[in-house]
Formats: sequence, structure tokens, C-alpha cells
Amino acid sequence: MPFESTLAYTTLHPYFHERVLCDEALALHSSFGVGGPADIWLALETRQELQDLIDLCGRQRWPLLLVGSGSNILYADAGVRGIVASISLHHYHIEKQPDGSALLNAEAGVRWAPLLKDLASLGWSGMEFGIGIPGTLGAGIISNVGAHNQDLGQALEWIEELDARACNRETKEPSIFPVTVLRRYRYDELDLGYRNSRFREQRLTQVDAHGQLVFPT
Repeated sequence: MPFESTLAYTTLHPYFHERVLCDEALALHSSFGVGGPADIWLALETRQELQDLIDLCGRQRWPLLLVGSGSNILYADAGVRGIVASISLHHYHIEKQPDGSALLNAEAGVRWAPLLKDLASLGWSGMEFGIGIPGTLGAGIISNVGAHNQDLGQALEWIEELDARACNRETKEPSIFPVTVLRRYRYDELDLGYRNSRFREQRLTQVDAHGQLVFPT
């Protein structure tokens, strides 16, 4: 079924208001400054918005591409057909531990540069190896980013992931799915290695020459 951008915009606008845009140039959201238009572009600011959008796209069979801050993304000149949503979840808080250390609880859209500046001003160390790393913490987990002989995995305790793989499965009854499942993975379940994690396996969504999304199976 072809994607109807007008219907999608009419459905999404009452929920996202000015954050949903039609025919938005993806070059404006890429660190390389390249990319044609997305049929629909929007910014997600809460976990609930993320889950609601995934559920809606699953029910409507709307193509959805989730992205971070746009660092190191090469969008096609043809753009992307469907919805491109930026995960702009920027909140974090620090939980002080009895032993004098602290646990940083951060959302996926938190960017390295402002986070490290804030941590330094508060007197906390342990993440300073990330100075100069572009992008967000969420994207950094995928490839276990690092610098100066340290990597993110050395500072990681656990992550939470919204598993939405069921959205790509064909069904004759779209009204009863998708099922998005919140999963928590401990450090030793992430298969972290040099620029690698369990999330790099069969994870790539591609865009063909016509801007159509080709999802992983």
C-alpha cells in the first residue's frame, strides 16, 4: 500500500504540532549537509512519543526511519519516502551511590559534547575520554565508541531498548499489533567489542534509489 503523506501529516499534527514537517530537506539534519526531502520529518522528545509513533506506524503500515542527531549519516539525494523521526530525548540525571561514585542515567538522544561539559562542571569524571566524539550516547552504544584507549563499554552498567522488530512482520490483522517490548540488557549481555555490539548484527535499514526504505529481516 503506497504511503499517503497527507494522511500521515493530518494524523500526526494534532499530537506533534510544529514538530512534524512535510517535505523536509534531510540535508538540514545531516552533519554532511546532504540529502533530499523526507515525506514527513518529526522530532521525538519523550519515550512515550517514540513508542506511540512506532505503534501507529505499525498499525498503519507506514514506513518509519528512526535517526539520532544526524552525525555521519549520508541521506540519498532522492530523500526518504515515509516518516523520518529524530530521537531527540535529551534528559539525564545523576544518581549518587553510597560509595561516593555516581550512576549517570541518560536518554538515547543525549549528545556527548554538552553532557561532558556539564559533568566536568559538576566535578564528575569517568566519561572524559568521549571529548571530541560526535553524535549521541544512544548511537555510541551501537558501535561501542571510544577514544584514548577507552570506550563506552567500560563505563556502561545497563541499557534499556524498545524492541520494535515485530513491526516489520506481515500480518492479516494489523489492528492487533505491533507489540513493542521494553528490554533491559546488562553489560555482559551486549557483546561489546572494538567498535561492535550485539546491535550491529542485521541492523541496517537501507534506502534504495527511489527513497524507499528497505528494512532488515
